Amino acid sequence: SGGVPIAAPAADVWRAVTSYERFPDFIPSIISHDVRRGGAGRAVIDQVSQLSRRLNMRSQMTLEAVESPDARSVTLRRVSGHGFLEFEGQYSLSPRPDGSTYLGYSVELVPCPIFPLPLVEQKIRKEVPKMLAAMSRYARRL
Repeated sequence: SGGVPIAAPAADVWRAVTSYERFPDFIPSIISHDVRRGGAGRAVIDQVSQLSRRLNMRSQMTLEAVESPDARSVTLRRVSGHGFLEFEGQYSLSPRPDGSTYLGYSVELVPCPIFPLPLVEQKIRKEVPKMLAAMSRYARRL
């Protein structure tokens, strides 16, 4: 988990966070990605991600994205797939008095036993700051 201040209003950061089709631009490990939008702030995301190039380890998951505009949060939950037994990530936005926005991200996951936990933890620690920085750049352009 982590977070980043973004020099953009909360509405722009919200648009960035809910631009699920753009996630491959923010998350370098995504290999393939397909989004099906539903009604009422929901979407289903099918994605394949590279956990380790060296070990050729990939995960495939179907995630449900649930938007909570009043709480300024988006939750991504694993619906099916392999690589993780459990996965729940959450983006949260906190507007600041100066007009900027703090974007937080937290993730709770349980990898499949074939994926070494230290490898998965290392990957998450490496990718989350990159993802947040890329999302910050995108939100500032909106």
